[in-house]
Amino acid sequence: MDEAETVDDARALVEASDGHQAPKVVEAVEQPAKVMRIGSMIKQLLEEVRHAPLDDASRGRLKEIYETSVQELAAGLSPDLRAELDRLALPLEATTPSDAELRVAQAQLVGWLEGLFHGIQATLFAQQMA
Repeated sequence: MDEAETVDDARALVEASDGHQAPKVVEAVEQPAKVMRIGSMIKQLLEEVRHAPLDDASRGRLKEIYETSVQELAAGLSPDLRAELDRLALPLEATTPSDAELRVAQAQLVGWLEGLFHGIQATLFAQQMA
């Protein structure tokens, strides 16, 4: 398995009721390099706009970047993680969202991605220990 490009082979063995072990596919990142790049971009963007005043044009552009980033992230995730992302990264309803709406949406996405990255690291560590 090429750990730099795929973590989608992560599996957990669970005890079946009859005592046999059956493989169960768990959450997977199908394109980890892409997810890491997008996550880094979103985090950097949040840092850049955290204290800067935003005009209508920049808020509109940030909304576009946010929506495109969520779509691109979803493309690199397994169906279960994609569904989780869809539930958590709600679309920004306003044509031009407020500064606060944008910052909250980006911060929520960054937090979710950091949790995902910790999960990837834990999976890779567990695979190395096996």
